[in-house]
Amino acid sequence: MSDGNGYVHRAGIHSESACQRNVLAALGHDIDEHVVFGLDGGFGFSYFPTRGNTPDIIVGKQVVMPLRAARLLGVAVHAHTPRSAAGLAEILGTVPAATTRVDIGLLPYWGLAGRASFGGYFVNVVRATGQGEFEVSDPARDSTVLVRADDLTAARGSRNSPPLNPNWRVYTFGSPRNSPRLDLVAPVAVRTLSREVLKPGSRSLGIPAMKVLTATAPSWATTKRGEVEDVDLQGNVITTTALARQLLHLGRQIESFGTGGGMFRPMIARFLTTLFEHCDNPGYAEAADLFEQSAEHWTGLGKALLARSACADDSELAGLVDAVVTSVRASMELEKRALAGLTAIQGRG
Repeated sequence: MSDGNGYVHRAGIHSESACQRNVLAALGHDIDEHVVFGLDGGFGFSYFPTRGNTPDIIVGKQVVMPLRAARLLGVAVHAHTPRSAAGLAEILGTVPAATTRVDIGLLPYWGLAGRASFGGYFVNVVRATGQGEFEVSDPARDSTVLVRADDLTAARGSRNSPPLNPNWRVYTFGSPRNSPRLDLVAPVAVRTLSREVLKPGSRSLGIPAMKVLTATAPSWATTKRGEVEDVDLQGNVITTTALARQLLHLGRQIESFGTGGGMFRPMIARFLTTLFEHCDNPGYAEAADLFEQSAEHWTGLGKALLARSACADDSELAGLVDAVVTSVRASMELEKRALAGLTAIQGRG
């Protein structure tokens, strides 16, 4: 906790939802992280193939920091792009904390040494210490951590994770003007979620992107070739194959990079369960159950990739690629059913 400003660090599952929850709590409004996640409407799927042997980017969301939850809560949000430590420190003088986007590969305490990048991550910056460091509240940790100003600036300005580069973005929040009625505002978020995941208008997003992944993954054996450097789960630099690195990175995206496991599917299931409790519509509970079933496929895949990718031989790697295709197809069918059911609820409403 930063002295005197009311901010209390709490660990969380999804970085941007947990960061918003913690800032809102400091401003006097306590709301569950999974409710922020559901109201924000960024849930879904994104797949961005890359050229050469660089790992393809696969994310369990479709929008980074959409701020729809804030709008539904009546919270004013201000966006900033300070490029210097001094500029960031100046912003912190007026708010309990500032939420900033970072590339976790360049935050030393993540132990990735710049060899793995993900620029869609968020932390709250609580204060400047005055000694060349910032106190950072990362939802993945049990307590705040001090980060050198130069390291934080590098993580905020990283260009290593296209199309998910941080681009210096910083957000500050005003006090909530009202307490939301979930029975009124949550169906709006569900309507948006269903439409944008089923028919996003882009083959890189939603259900279409899952189809593209199942069609593309079998080609990884020929496109992800050669020896490369990576970082293992203990933060040690290792030499591995590009295919093994691709599979390990997918495992991290499913289980490790701020998803809480299961590619965010358990989290959206909890949101839908909460909505069922407020609206008493069994359709929300049915969709939640389908997403829980999907989460089991994602979690099984993610754990297998994390446990076996780094030490697998060519035959085992081929088997893991097959598992990617099989698991994603199974999840896709379950999620299509869930989203169709949610769409039907909205139609009846």
